Amino acid sequence: MAETQATDCEALRAQIDTLQKEFEGLWVAVSAGGAPSARYREIRREIDGLRARYAAECGPPKEESSLPRHITSDWRAG
Repeated sequence: MAETQATDCEALRAQIDTLQKEFEGLWVAVSAGGAPSARYREIRREIDGLRARYAAECGPPKEESSLPRHITSDWRAG
């Protein structure tokens, strides 16, 4: 059972990481003056939902980003 949960947690973490990378690309475009697309808003909701699921099933997620911390701090604030 624990092995299955670890595998599920790894798969969930991989999904979060993939969506995070996509979000970061969209965020860079928006921060450069582009209008937020429907996908930009959708992916934020998806990531929030997956992080909540991860926290409930696997423990608190470690948030990682390739962007500088001063940029991502406002995402995590709200």
